[in-house]
Amino acid sequence: MVVLCCGMPQSRAAGRATEILEKLAAGFRAMPGYSVDFEVSAGDYKSRGSYVVEGRCYYLALADAEVFADSVVRYEIDNRRREVTVTEVDATSRNILNNPVRAFDFLGSEYIPALVSEAGGRAVVRLTPAAGNDSPAGSVTVTVDTAAMRPLSLSYDYDGEQVQVGILGIAPLAGHVRLFDRKNYADYEFIDFR
Repeated sequence: MVVLCCGMPQSRAAGRATEILEKLAAGFRAMPGYSVDFEVSAGDYKSRGSYVVEGRCYYLALADAEVFADSVVRYEIDNRRREVTVTEVDATSRNILNNPVRAFDFLGSEYIPALVSEAGGRAVVRLTPAAGNDSPAGSVTVTVDTAAMRPLSLSYDYDGEQVQVGILGIAPLAGHVRLFDRKNYADYEFIDFR
């Protein structure tokens, strides 16, 4: 018998990691809409942001950037440069800054979960890309409050470069997601990659 985490056999630890991820994803799917406040840090960079999700639509704000997305089109606004970059939504992405709709849905065959630790009401689950998953995010580590089954933090490993995302708050959505309105950016340069 191989003992991996917390004195648990490897198979039981993997089962517990999957159970935590299932409950985490179910909590977000149960809300028709929600808002998340977060803080991103990478190297010397640190900034706070927020996003709201309603169905498959979202609005994200971080520093000088805004992102609007419906289920098909994504508008990334750089307010400092006065540019709008238009792309298709990457519905497969699980990166919180690229597709917050699926940020905490790690179920399926794209990642192999492993329970790193569980103590004091917190669990740390490492997600390693499965064979065939060419996600640029590499491995993802998520820390979960196991009493509330809510995320506390995410860590993305981009070929050795770490991007940390601390979750500052999660709340039900009050109102609706802001939709992209082209007239609000009439004097911006549009770059369309669709």
